[in-house]
Amino acid sequence: MKRIISVFIASPNDLADERHCFKDVIKQLNVGFGDGANVEFVPLCWEDTLASTGRRNQGVINEKIDKCDVFILVMYRRWGQDAPDASPYTSYTEEEFYRALERWKNERTPEIFVFFKRVDAASEADPGYQLQKVINFRKQLEDTHLVLYHYFENEESFVAEIDHHLRAYVKGELPKTNQQRDIVVLPSGVLEEVNKAKALAEKKAFEAAQAHDDAEKARLKLEIMQFQIAKDAAELSKDGKIEYARQKFAELITETTDVRILALGYEFFFRTGDLTSALESLKKWLFISNSETNFPEAANAYGNLGNLYLAQGYIKKAEKMYQKSLAINEELGRKDEIAGIYCNLGVLYQEQGELERAEEAFKKSLIINEERGSRIGIADICGNLGNLYFMQDDNDLAEKMHNKSLSIFKELGNKEGMADQYGNMGLLYKTRGDIESAKKMYKKSLTINKKLERKKGIANQYANLGVLFQLQEDFKQAELMHKESLSLYETLGSMDGMANEYGNLGILYTTHGDLVNAEKMYKKSLAINDALGRKYSITKDYRNIGHLYFIQENYKCAEEMFEKSLAIEETIGRKTYIADLFNDFGLLYMNQGELKRAEEFFQKSLSLFKIVDNKEGIGNQYGNLGIIYAMAGDLNHAKEMYTKSLNLFLEIKSTKAEEIRKLLKDL
Repeated sequence: MKRIISVFIASPNDLADERHCFKDVIKQLNVGFGDGANVEFVPLCWEDTLASTGRRNQGVINEKIDKCDVFILVMYRRWGQDAPDASPYTSYTEEEFYRALERWKNERTPEIFVFFKRVDAASEADPGYQLQKVINFRKQLEDTHLVLYHYFENEESFVAEIDHHLRAYVKGELPKTNQQRDIVVLPSGVLEEVNKAKALAEKKAFEAAQAHDDAEKARLKLEIMQFQIAKDAAELSKDGKIEYARQKFAELITETTDVRILALGYEFFFRTGDLTSALESLKKWLFISNSETNFPEAANAYGNLGNLYLAQGYIKKAEKMYQKSLAINEELGRKDEIAGIYCNLGVLYQEQGELERAEEAFKKSLIINEERGSRIGIADICGNLGNLYFMQDDNDLAEKMHNKSLSIFKELGNKEGMADQYGNMGLLYKTRGDIESAKKMYKKSLTINKKLERKKGIANQYANLGVLFQLQEDFKQAELMHKESLSLYETLGSMDGMANEYGNLGILYTTHGDLVNAEKMYKKSLAINDALGRKYSITKDYRNIGHLYFIQENYKCAEEMFEKSLAIEETIGRKTYIADLFNDFGLLYMNQGELKRAEEFFQKSLSLFKIVDNKEGIGNQYGNLGIIYAMAGDLNHAKEMYTKSLNLFLEIKSTKAEEIRKLLKDL
């Protein structure tokens, strides 16, 4: 008999679309996840409550709250309908939340989830009665730590949050509520500029007072006050008072005309995942810089716009902004900034699969950094070149670059750089099959990232650990890692990170036999990657969907997906990945009894693996060819291939050696 879990959703009336999505996600969970976990979710909504004569309407709704297993509160701009009969509460939504919370305090049930839809900075700066009540409520939740809350951007991210939290509830994987919320440490360089500007304004205000220039004194007084508010907001964010800092920054970026305050506001919103408000800060920053012909600041704003678009995965927009920044910086001869832009362009080209352009951009940046003796710049570029060579299957050169980068970062005591390079070394070890060394590197990176509160770094290492746990067939830990990673990427608004984790979860569900959810994850990943133009990721998505169809014996659709993947991959030129695809085609045709076509593709795969000297790939193809020859009755050739495969697997100490030894014995 299925376990019934009743889920009540409370919200004001400005979230009708989300309420509709809530019912849809409950249905989807019941069909896939619910069947597997032997649970059934039952949605409880106030609009489904029947009127009852002689009873207070809210009383009927409250009965559902008193019986629900999970209580979900969702808020946007409105506090809720006025409730004159609900004293001391000022809205029925507030009454519902505190009724559920009081029950939780006494009975430790229901589980309470709170979600806020993001509001633009201009609205938060001048909120009005309803929105101010919502803002005050967020501050209260932050202060008490009784209930953790999350933000969402749109219907898609709302659905993802509900799906993630209800799954975690069933599995007993929810975080504890009595923990501190995140802190946000803003860049010291930007803060220093604000401090300098405040000191200069104070000096000028004193001079204006001496000169009896009351108008200038009043203007400077306002300027000093804004600089002080910016400093206070930065301190609040560092102390974990994010909601208090958020409203101050929202007011500042709406009112200020100082690019230094806008720069600080941009950094705050970018680091808290509020990319819409970060974009507002940048657009105003750029408008002021251009209107004052302040070209250095305009170049900085364009560069940050590039960073913002790249974080969201909008590659073409990011490139356009970087090129604008580069043109201005070259005209001004700002060498450090030029090196930084070339580095960013290299990352961008690498994302698009344009590896030659990426290498050219990285090397231009490296030359400038070497000329200027910038050790940290050299370390950054060596790390990027290491990633590039890794993608080109040149693992020895990749390791050389990463070691050089790590050595410099250690010398400089740069923890962020060390964390990144430990993660990169982990990828190298994983590729070589050294799982324990890979895990050690990932955990070193994760430890540093947690200490530094680097959400993206934490998300990256959770994703990497998820892949390792999957290789070790620890499904529960792998899913936990990928879900944690996905949640962080959603908080950051990182579309490319979300796409990667949808893909990883798809692979995980495929391995575990949950093909319905696997296909759903792959298609979510493909939709994002296709919109962002991420060639590397699109080809991976097509291949993963092809594997799914292959498992379902839908060979025609599998072949179509592999062909789409191969067509893109051939424009990129990654030999190892093409070799893997040729292997996929070989297996596809072998399962359909087309042995000649299968042999042709296994031979193609073997040739490419030999070119890149991938011994495991070579061993696999010798084994596959052995199977083909055995199926065709050519036992001498089959024995020859199996022997070659066995010798290679023994050389690299692969566990596949036993599998081949058994095939030889059976032959």
